[in-house]
Amino acid sequence: MTNFVEQLRLAERAKEDVYFAQIDRELIDALHQHEELDRMSRPGNNQPLTQPDSAATEQIAATETRQEADK
Repeated sequence: MTNFVEQLRLAERAKEDVYFAQIDRELIDALHQHEELDRMSRPGNNQPLTQPDSAATEQIAATETRQEADK
């Protein structure tokens, strides 16, 4: 019985790891987009500005809200 419980615990932990890895990837992508916009908006840069992905922006806002709630 203990082995079964341990397997369930490990399976749930693996699901959590996959979930949080996906969130981390989304946040990293959003950060890269934000950095790209900052770089492109510097004076002397003649490249046209692009808008960040709205889903990434929403993800950043949601994460900031969660971090504030955790304080």
